Amino acid sequence: MQTLGVSIERQAKANESVPKPILVVYRREARVDAIDEYSRRLVNALCSSGVSARYIADGLSSALRQVSDYGSILLQYNPFSYGHWGVAPGLVRDAIGLRRQAGVSLAVSVHEAWVDTDDPARARWRSMLMGTYQRIQLVALLEMADVVIVATQPLARKLGRPNAIHVPVGSNITPVPITREDARGRLGVCDELVVSLFGTSHPSRALEYATAAIALLAEEKGKGTVKVLNLGLGAPQLRLATGIAVYTPGHLEAEELSLRLRASDILLLPFTDGLSTRRTTLMAGLAHGVAVVGLYGAGTDDVLSRSPEAITLTPVGDIGAFTNAVLQLAGDPLRLRSAGSSGQDLYARHFDWPIAADRIRSALTGTSRDWHTATQP
Repeated sequence: MQTLGVSIERQAKANESVPKPILVVYRREARVDAIDEYSRRLVNALCSSGVSARYIADGLSSALRQVSDYGSILLQYNPFSYGHWGVAPGLVRDAIGLRRQAGVSLAVSVHEAWVDTDDPARARWRSMLMGTYQRIQLVALLEMADVVIVATQPLARKLGRPNAIHVPVGSNITPVPITREDARGRLGVCDELVVSLFGTSHPSRALEYATAAIALLAEEKGKGTVKVLNLGLGAPQLRLATGIAVYTPGHLEAEELSLRLRASDILLLPFTDGLSTRRTTLMAGLAHGVAVVGLYGAGTDDVLSRSPEAITLTPVGDIGAFTNAVLQLAGDPLRLRSAGSSGQDLYARHFDWPIAADRIRSALTGTSRDWHTATQP
């Protein structure tokens, strides 16, 4: 009987030492949702690293019904995913309910914070009302959180959370195992310069930079030598001169999208807040070895601005600098290939999914080998 008692006690202690599973929570609404895909890939990466994890995409209220099975809840936060106009009182209520559960920690991963009411373009009464409420809502959530995770370093400063854990997003598109030359051959591309754009018609995309750069390339090199791939579901119509070949295929399966990125020479990513580590389109470009040209702005992370060999950045507000940077890069084939290779290396060292999984695991379990707060480069 004594031996049995000792055995039961040892088993109980062993069970206590095994971390309980992680539940990743989001509320998906759209058929194509970058945060939804991010969450799925993160859970797969956690499981591949030996961490038990599961994903549910129908909100925190569903998680409350099974919370006792998990040690940590990781809430993926974008206000507009949880309520009309980004107003989600039910989410705060559910977070309060979660805090009443003993032994369960809450981590909030902030992808979007609130509508920026300091932007003159958004200084309308509705935007100001939304922004004010969203600030209050997010502050309430973060006060209840045991761990705060941010997709960019500037976001941590915006939230006033210098100890937030910086976990950049990874690529939502797995590169197909094919060379650039074979990809171009399959698409019927010969010697043309393939310039790609990737994304929807979101107001943060400064498409006038991209179209100006393409126009300059066509003028310098000849319209027939430039091919434009306008990628992504909901890609906007581009206003370009007649004679410039533009392909807007709409929704593509992941392998077909990867094939086109592999075949690209340059990826243009001008964002009004600057290129940052929350952009899955950037990560897809880096992972595929495409030379990236973007803008440096208030939202740009140090790790990107300190990597000029991999990413070409010009200041927000200077279209001429952007177009000239694109022209110079396109005119230097060796530099073009080198930038793509350096980008792949940058992605592998800082942004790939095993790295994100390790940082998340570290933040939630405190068993990290090497993770950084958002204030560190």
